Amino acid sequence: MRKIWSIYRKDLKSVFKARKLALLVAAIMLLPSIYAWVNIKAVWDPYSNTSMVPIAVATEDEGADINQKNINVGNETIKGLKENAKLGWVFVNYDEAERGVKYGDYYAYIHIPKDFSKKLTSIISGNPEKPEIEFAVNEKINAVAPKIATSGASSLIGEISKNFTEMLSNAIISGLNDAGVKLQQELPAIQAVENRILELENNLPVIEELGRKSIELQAKLPKIKEKAQKIIELKDRIPDIEKAGNSILTVESKLPLVEEAGDKILELQNKVAAIQNIEVIIDEIESNLSSIENNLYSTQDKINNVIDNPQITADAHINLLSNEEQLAHFQKELTTIHNNIQTSKASIKGKIDGMISEINSAGNFVKNDLPTVQEKIHKAGNFVRNDLSNLEEDITRASDLVQNKFPVFEEVVNELADLAQNDLPEFEDKVRAAADKIRKFQNNVNLNDIIDFLKLDPVKGSSFLSDPVLMNTKRIFPIPNYGSAMSALYTMLALWVGGTVLNSALPVDVKNTENIYKSYHIYFGRLLTFISVGIFQALIMTFGNLYLLHTYVVNKFWFVIFSAFISIVFVTITYTLRSVFGNIGNGLSMILLVLQMSSSGATFPVNMTSKFFQTISPFMPFTHAVSILRETIGGMIVEIVIKNALILTIYIIVSICIALVLKRSLSKEISL
Repeated sequence: MRKIWSIYRKDLKSVFKARKLALLVAAIMLLPSIYAWVNIKAVWDPYSNTSMVPIAVATEDEGADINQKNINVGNETIKGLKENAKLGWVFVNYDEAERGVKYGDYYAYIHIPKDFSKKLTSIISGNPEKPEIEFAVNEKINAVAPKIATSGASSLIGEISKNFTEMLSNAIISGLNDAGVKLQQELPAIQAVENRILELENNLPVIEELGRKSIELQAKLPKIKEKAQKIIELKDRIPDIEKAGNSILTVESKLPLVEEAGDKILELQNKVAAIQNIEVIIDEIESNLSSIENNLYSTQDKINNVIDNPQITADAHINLLSNEEQLAHFQKELTTIHNNIQTSKASIKGKIDGMISEINSAGNFVKNDLPTVQEKIHKAGNFVRNDLSNLEEDITRASDLVQNKFPVFEEVVNELADLAQNDLPEFEDKVRAAADKIRKFQNNVNLNDIIDFLKLDPVKGSSFLSDPVLMNTKRIFPIPNYGSAMSALYTMLALWVGGTVLNSALPVDVKNTENIYKSYHIYFGRLLTFISVGIFQALIMTFGNLYLLHTYVVNKFWFVIFSAFISIVFVTITYTLRSVFGNIGNGLSMILLVLQMSSSGATFPVNMTSKFFQTISPFMPFTHAVSILRETIGGMIVEIVIKNALILTIYIIVSICIALVLKRSLSKEISL
């Protein structure tokens, strides 16, 4: 250890004794800082001077009419660009724009064609056609300028889109505003229609019933047609009806005679008891006849006894005989009468009973039914006198209606039945679907809210549609400028370059003619010298960043400390390569520099690089060095800093191990 410090002290004395060496060391200490400062300052705000980048703009837009108003998006764009200082806009004609870009007078040109506004407004016609803006860029002039010009063109197109959207939406919202007013006026009618549809849904059972009735009526059409034909026939019977009416009037006129006959029948009914006495009289006559017959027989017997008496004279005998003949004749006649009476007695009794029954029946009719019959006859008579003519007219009209309108009625019934059978189910489904949608609409949407929405202020609404989203950017670990953000890269890069220059400018070995130093004495002794220079490089650079450039750094103390630590790591790596491999070591340092620039993510995200660089990225010192510096600049997460610091420490250990193993094989000694 004493020999190592001996080498280090000699190096320090040499620096302070030799002025040229001191100047060289000072230059080596300052060179990385100058490199870093120049680059950081150059990229401090790279887009602040883009207004000097000439971009030609040419418009030939002829404009278009929208809602009877002429608009020219090309001219409006020119007006907007004249107030836009992001790029150096130069307004020329199309030919000059093409020539200027070709010969390098302008980095790019933007050409707005004649039909630009016409195509842009074609969306209103229902057949939209996208307009084109011609953008040309001369890429051989500069590598970055075309990117800036392209960004400017994109910004221009965005501004055109915003302006057109605002203009178009203003027209649309104005129309919507009118629609909102009209909708508000028509709201009662709309609500009435909704209510009608819902009411129609409630009445669907009635409609279904009507449908069924239509189908049933269609089935009964033949019978209805048959009965309708009878109405026609009834018209032909009107004369007979008139005759019947006249007959009714005649009958009505005879009712007094009927009443008189009825009275006589009632009188006759009252004499039924007397009529019934005829049977008693006949019985008495029959009894008297029997008695007379018996008396006649007795008288005849007496006459016969007298005739037989011899004492009677001849004249008396002859008189008796004459009386006997007369008596016999009378007896015969009387017998005949008696027999006739007996024969007719049953017949007369039956006829009397029938007559009495007829008289009673007629009497009952007169007393019970005749008043009703008379009332009906009077009603019929009144109908004939008052209504028969109207009935005849109704029959005539009904007949004409049947003849002229029944075919139409039949057709309508058939159509209704066909509708009920074929179309009614679909109609009901549509009504129910419409009612369901109305209910859902009523539950989810308030027409008054829609009206309020449609009545938006056109100016405010168009402004909203042209720029509907406000992005609230939340900056996590914010860095105010691009130069500060890039200071991590250029500080780290300058420290590596400083280590490489240091190894190229100063010898890595010491004079050892007496072989008093072993290889590891030389390695560690000169390493201390190089690390000392590296630390000063880091201190000069970081303090310059902070107080000359005023770069933004959250943790200034740790920025300085970790920059010095990273310098130690880089110096150790580059010194080891130079100490072990000689001039080849410097080449290896440059190769590592190239590999690390692409794989560390210091410029572009490592995810954008090839698979090879993504694979080697975790093993490159730059990856962890830039991560630590970014933490100190933007705001430290301790876990990330410790992890990367430990990995960088491993590089120091590995470098020392390589030197201890391979340094012995070197035979050539190089002194200061």
